[in-house]
Amino acid sequence: MKFQLLSIALVFSTLVAVAQKKEIVFNVVFKDKNIGTIHAVKEVAGSKVTSDLKTNTDAKVFMMSIHVESEVTAVKENGVLVQGTAYRHANRGSEDVHAKVTKVADKAYQAVKNGKTTKIENKQIDVCVVDLYHQEPKGLNAIFSNMYADFLKVKALGAGKYQVTTPDNKDTYYNYQNGQLVLVESNTPLGKVLCKRI
Repeated sequence: MKFQLLSIALVFSTLVAVAQKKEIVFNVVFKDKNIGTIHAVKEVAGSKVTSDLKTNTDAKVFMMSIHVESEVTAVKENGVLVQGTAYRHANRGSEDVHAKVTKVADKAYQAVKNGKTTKIENKQIDVCVVDLYHQEPKGLNAIFSNMYADFLKVKALGAGKYQVTTPDNKDTYYNYQNGQLVLVESNTPLGKVLCKRI
């Protein structure tokens, strides 16, 4: 009995030691005011990696209150996306998004965004937008967005800066120092939004 309890305790402590969790926080700044935060969490347990990105922002523009919250999750097995989800709710402007991408076969996925189903075939998804918060996209020219349920263009601009372009031609700039993301710049119709690593 003692041996069994000791074995269970050893297995449990090994599992706890194997699972690693890393969290990074960014302040969201609009017109020199802090309007919210982004939490980027990466959890590794053996061959499974779960990345989660949560955004919560509130701003007042021209006497209007603007609130946006979003969450994106990507689950990978052996470096390949097996499931991704994305949710965005905005009280003004941006369209709400509910999206889910599921691996259905080797190099084949089913994507459902706001009720519309599409297929992604002959493509393996191994780098997603959420990964940009934990790794520099060196050598990549495209990454997958769970929010868009589509691939985005990546262009290296030099000195650790990358331009990521969405299918609707919106650009976001990711800035790295020593391989770590320190700043994200997004242009919006209301002005530039900066996400600064804390």
